[in-house]
Amino acid sequence: MAEGKTGQSARTRHALITAAEKLIALHGVAAVSSRQISKAAGQRNNYAVGHHFGSKDDLIRAVLTAHNTPIDHLRRKALDSIGPDPRVRDWVRCLVAPEIEYLAGLGAPTYFARFFAQVSADPATTMLLYEQMGGSEPLVAILEGFYGALPSFPDDALEIRNNMTRHIIVNTLADIERAAEEPTHVPIPWERQCEIVVDALTGMWLAPVSAAP
Repeated sequence: MAEGKTGQSARTRHALITAAEKLIALHGVAAVSSRQISKAAGQRNNYAVGHHFGSKDDLIRAVLTAHNTPIDHLRRKALDSIGPDPRVRDWVRCLVAPEIEYLAGLGAPTYFARFFAQVSADPATTMLLYEQMGGSEPLVAILEGFYGALPSFPDDALEIRNNMTRHIIVNTLADIERAAEEPTHVPIPWERQCEIVVDALTGMWLAPVSAAP
């Protein structure tokens, strides 16, 4: 009986995670309530989110963890394969490739990239992303290598280019995911998509910095 209840609880948690990911991806964080998530997950108990996760923020954390765990595996592979004298482009690829490869492996339709973009855009939940980033050992190692390979930047230029990098990666992945649902969509190999993004980000980071007026 205990095993049966454990299995049922795991299935319910998975249904809530799946429902939350899709609803938030399509409508945004603030527009989706815990009650709506419970209903979409097929739960008659309107308080299923609270019962199984504690809060909507905790459910969002669970969605992020469900995806970031396998992405971290790909990040470790990227770190293991990086050359002995990596340049800026090598580190940018190490940052971008695991996420695009993971997204490509999910198949369409998927909602995680759009979910991530919605959570990133909502001031109330952005901190949840930073929690995940700070807890990812391979991501921290990639970022340390990346910043160590960069030329010297003024603080204001570094901050703005950091923000641009985050926006480009997050929103480009969301666009790739959204386009995959279109009936006329012609798939582009994930390796090609990755190189296009890496080229653009590398060019941005290696662009000269104008002197302050």
